[in-house]
Amino acid sequence: MRPTRLFLAFLALLGTACATTSAEVPASTPRSAAVAERRAFLWEVTRPGTPDKRLYLTGSVHLGRPGQFVFPPSMEAALARSQALVVELDPDKASPQQTQQLMLRLGTFTPPDGLSTHLSAETKALLPEALQQVGIPMLAAERMRPWLLSLTLSLMEMQKAGYSETGGIDRMLLTKARGTQRIVELESLEAQMNMLAGLPEPVQDLMLREQLQQASQTAVSMAAVATAWEGGNPDALAHILFERVDDPTFRPFYEALFFTRNRQMTDKLAAMFEQPETHFAVVGAGHLVGEEGILALLAQKGFQVRQLPREP
Repeated sequence: MRPTRLFLAFLALLGTACATTSAEVPASTPRSAAVAERRAFLWEVTRPGTPDKRLYLTGSVHLGRPGQFVFPPSMEAALARSQALVVELDPDKASPQQTQQLMLRLGTFTPPDGLSTHLSAETKALLPEALQQVGIPMLAAERMRPWLLSLTLSLMEMQKAGYSETGGIDRMLLTKARGTQRIVELESLEAQMNMLAGLPEPVQDLMLREQLQQASQTAVSMAAVATAWEGGNPDALAHILFERVDDPTFRPFYEALFFTRNRQMTDKLAAMFEQPETHFAVVGAGHLVGEEGILALLAQKGFQVRQLPREP
């Protein structure tokens, strides 16, 4: 399996990947004040006592259809006022050789060990039909750890629905910023892969089983996430992504993919207020929202967090 920049982008998409764990995606969400007031999915963060020092923060949907996302004027203006673009991961920075080595080391089994011996009977029973539908030979799947196979199947579903990395929000921002702004990474490819590989086996099994059961809903989930972003509606996004956050079965999944990383990224973003540059940060949209999201964590640290309108 040859790693691609699209797959690297999807590794950073963990928020949207979680949307497929919901058995039901609401057809519509309540029309909140954020939508009624035409707000952008964009926040201005300031520190009391230094109101002229700003951090701009937006959430990314890492894959999109061509032309799907159009930045509102306020986002274009905020990016123009910034000297550094902060991303989870710059997919152009990792070499194909490094990526392949990491995937082989962290995402595959060494024979005679294989996938089947690490799956529950329920998950194993779903595999043959699902693999046949997407054209992955069982022998190839047998080499892959559950987390890698789960993300691969999700990616294939989104590609089939017309989504690609080039239409994703962070890729569009990187294209605009490249050559004119400093690019800052919050995480590394190795750290992200280690996090996934470190998920307990029952969580990886659950992740794969949910993908196998809900594969047909992947594009529906993506559309719902995109609608929440376009409407500047963080509450709708939180409802989609964190519907099962209080379920003890899913809690380790959320803790590893979201909450631990949210705390780490919040500390790094807060430290940027000590630097002279104005930073524009983009992280997976799921990392911003909810009671344990970055926006809430920044507010807990004493920062003032204000959602911006679409017009500057």
